[in-house]
Amino acid sequence: MEDLKKRKLDEAGNAQFSSSEEQLRPLLEPLAKTQLVDLLAKFGSQYSSIAEEIRSVASSDPVHRKLFVRGLAWNTTSETLCAEFQVHGEIEEGAVIVDKATGTSRGYGFITYRDMESAQAALKAPSKLIDGRLAVCNLACEGLSSLSVPPDQAQRKLYIGGLSPETTTEMMLFFFGRHGEIEEGSVAYDKDSNKSRCFGFVTYKTVEAAKKAIDDPQKTLGERIIWKWRS
Repeated sequence: MEDLKKRKLDEAGNAQFSSSEEQLRPLLEPLAKTQLVDLLAKFGSQYSSIAEEIRSVASSDPVHRKLFVRGLAWNTTSETLCAEFQVHGEIEEGAVIVDKATGTSRGYGFITYRDMESAQAALKAPSKLIDGRLAVCNLACEGLSSLSVPPDQAQRKLYIGGLSPETTTEMMLFFFGRHGEIEEGSVAYDKDSNKSRCFGFVTYKTVEAAKKAIDDPQKTLGERIIWKWRS
């Protein structure tokens, strides 16, 4: 009986049904998001036309392609910023934000990729050492929201004092990196003179690594006695 659906036979002689968009929508609407994602991923991996449509739709909204980059050095330019991030894909737009009155960097910037896949690739390696500072990126829609701060960040972030003026961000990160993977960290520099303010911050990816750093009896870095506590 073919009163509701049009039946056709494939090469093997099996019955197949073709359905219109109006017929499929009521079947899809009750499904959970995870079920829909699984369906699209499954058929996208099998049919290139579906995969391209998924890429096109996913990249149509810039909110999925725009990254917020914070922790930039004061001397980092838009050209340097783009050069560091273009390894992940073609950049549509990128710039360091500067103060309109003075023309000096405000310590952050934005990168907008041409496709969502490039943005996702960049987010898999969110920390980049740029001009001696460990910059961190995340989606711009999250980076500008206070709700994006993880609840345990205060337990993972350490204040490092007593640094030598010669201690660079690279030296500090190397010293504290032995306790665990670092998510973010840099020596603080004066905005005008670009000289070290002799303190810095280190944020570990885990609370356990931060505890190890605090409990470490080693207090000397660059022939200077340093101190550390949770910021």
